[in-house]
Amino acid sequence: MKLNHHAYIIEKVSDDGLSVILNFISKVLEIEKDPHSSPNFLHIKSNQLSVDEAGKVVAFNSQKSFGQNGGGNKVALIEINGAGHQAQNALLKTLEEPFPNTYFFITISSVSLLLPTIKSRVETYNLVDFLEKFNLSGGDAKDKKLGHEADDETIAIKIVKHFLGAGLAERVEIAKKMAEDAGKEGEDDSSKLFQFLHDIEITLKNLEKTKLNRHLSEDELKTLITVREYFADGGASKKMLLEYLALKLPILKNL
Repeated sequence: MKLNHHAYIIEKVSDDGLSVILNFISKVLEIEKDPHSSPNFLHIKSNQLSVDEAGKVVAFNSQKSFGQNGGGNKVALIEINGAGHQAQNALLKTLEEPFPNTYFFITISSVSLLLPTIKSRVETYNLVDFLEKFNLSGGDAKDKKLGHEADDETIAIKIVKHFLGAGLAERVEIAKKMAEDAGKEGEDDSSKLFQFLHDIEITLKNLEKTKLNRHLSEDELKTLITVREYFADGGASKKMLLEYLALKLPILKNL
């Protein structure tokens, strides 16, 4: 199976969506089993892509594929929440000039975390658009928003609206609780926090279509991007970042 591009970014992929992508990768590899069984498949899963992990992708790209006299397809799946600038820069030449029959699929919490130089070398999709492009079946994915079930999405947006409408003291308490819950799931697990930031951005953007008729301001977008980047770097306190968010975003009642 040949694709019309060598690299794809897919934003906000659910577990269900990842399963569909893996099945699709099996077809690209021209096998009928789990791609993890193929020596022509590299799967990197990381909260924050490191320079060493980027090096593994570069090395994988330069290796000759196994089977079919070295002419088979190779696929790297890079499943991340973020990536530092050094790691991204290490991938630039590989994404610009991949070896023949080598394909890259990058799933990430938000494409805004990637450098413009990376984004210029790939095709970018949300999960639903990716599934539609390749006529893939994701269960009820067409009724999902960016790969999340409608009921879960509704709950998530309700939490965001409550946060945006809360006073400062209540916001700080919400921030504290979210940081504690993220810590319970593992030191490097920030996926729910990235999702929270994404849902805030979507909610603020969608206010243009409501009776409030307000736009996502440049300062608000800058705040979200700043917090997202610090989350991706992994060194800053999640609690402090969420408290910063609580202080900077406007209080919006009656959402």
